Amino acid sequence: MIESDLKSSLSAITAMPVFPLLLPKDAQEGITFQRISDPRYSAGMVTTHLIVARFQIGIYVLNDYEKALLLDKAIRDAWEPIVHGYIGHYPVQTVQRGGLQQGTEELTKNTVRWSVMRDFIITYPEDAS
Repeated sequence: MIESDLKSSLSAITAMPVFPLLLPKDAQEGITFQRISDPRYSAGMVTTHLIVARFQIGIYVLNDYEKALLLDKAIRDAWEPIVHGYIGHYPVQTVQRGGLQQGTEELTKNTVRWSVMRDFIITYPEDAS
C-alpha cells in the first residue's frame, strides 16, 4: 500500500510526526494524510492498472503561519518533479498538486494552530508492492 511510503516520505520531508486521517487528541502539531478518491485511469475503452488517487495532506503548526506554508512548499518541491519515480519505495508515475485550503484555530493560552490542507493527485500502479 502506498500509504506507508507516503507516511515515511512526509516524515522525512517535514521532520514532524505524521498520522493517518486526523491528529490524535493529544497532538497539537503534525502532518495528516488521507486518500480521498482512487479511480482507475482509463483512456477510452482501455482500462489500465494505474490509479489516479487524490490524497489530502494536512499540515498543522502552532503559532507560525509561515512555517506551515514552507512545509507545504517543501512537500510540493519533493513530490511534484516525480515522473516515473518513487515516493519512498513505492513506484509513482506522476504527482500533481490539487486544491488548497487554509485555516486557523484559536486554542488556550493565546495559542493559534494554523492549518494548510493540500490535495495531491498521485498516479501509481495498483498492483505495485
